[in-house]
Amino acid sequence: MTTRHRIPREQRDWEHAEPAVRVWVQYAERKFGVEFRHHECLVHLHELIATQSEIERVKYQLVRDEGYRADEPIMVYRGRLGRSFIVDGHTRARVKWDLGERTLTAIVLSATNVELDAEFARIAENVGGGKPMHIRDVPVVDRLGEGTEAWRKRRAELHRERERGLARKRAASQQRQE
Repeated sequence: MTTRHRIPREQRDWEHAEPAVRVWVQYAERKFGVEFRHHECLVHLHELIATQSEIERVKYQLVRDEGYRADEPIMVYRGRLGRSFIVDGHTRARVKWDLGERTLTAIVLSATNVELDAEFARIAENVGGGKPMHIRDVPVVDRLGEGTEAWRKRRAELHRERERGLARKRAASQQRQE
């Protein structure tokens, strides 16, 4: 059975969102003095611009082969200038692309501050070696050596991280029901 992650219905209710979403939103709101709006929708993978330079092979394999966080929407910032930057979910997006899918569910954030657009463009150019990379261009790399002790430790760490996230979701769900 696949569970479906849903963003909060109210525009400012972030307390039930994924931890990565909350942390990033809080950081950006403080740094840029903005208030984000958000909605969930399908995004076209070919339009997404990466904000990280590479994808871990161990994580890629977990998503592709075991469905690690595969049911969760990615997080995208869509700027006022029309560009869409991946904030969280590079690995999930790349796996979907490699499997031939061309759309993916995303939590799409937006704000009125064009400084944020410039910041994302700067990050994208830095990680892309001078020009932005689309998700299909982000290399999948194995820096640990598949099957090594370091690889097994990272894999176990990702599983623990996922279990902690699921436990937080269950606790939040129980609190809402009480």
